[in-house]
Amino acid sequence: MINQYGQWIPDYPGQQWFQDPAYIRAYGANAPAMAQNAQQPQAQQQSGQMTPPTIRAEIIQAENLDAIDRYPQAAGTTQMYMTRDECYIVIRTALANGEHTDVIYDRRPPEPPAPKINPEEYVRKDEIAALIAETIQNMKGAGK
Repeated sequence: MINQYGQWIPDYPGQQWFQDPAYIRAYGANAPAMAQNAQQPQAQQQSGQMTPPTIRAEIIQAENLDAIDRYPQAAGTTQMYMTRDECYIVIRTALANGEHTDVIYDRRPPEPPAPKINPEEYVRKDEIAALIAETIQNMKGAGK
């Protein structure tokens, strides 16, 4: 590939400059024959093939959020934690100055709202005995 400044940039690691179709279109079909006379730019040389970085990810299980806070972590690293009951997922990034940032994801379902209670519909404990006695008297009176 030829950039806007006329410099050749490889499309993939290990590609030779005379293999690029855009270069051949720009400089003609005999570009490989001219390869012996031309000099390859120094900045464009590839020293071996690039390999993608290996990502090693572990999820550490802890008893609760307090145990996650006590877990040691190296500066400049990011670690994922999960509580044993799987209610919380925490992604912690330890900074170089010893501090850390936490992103906490709560997987618990939201608490249902408390029901509205009308106190007039319910009987207090100390009133139950009197109501039972009154109900028994009414039943005896109705049975005669």
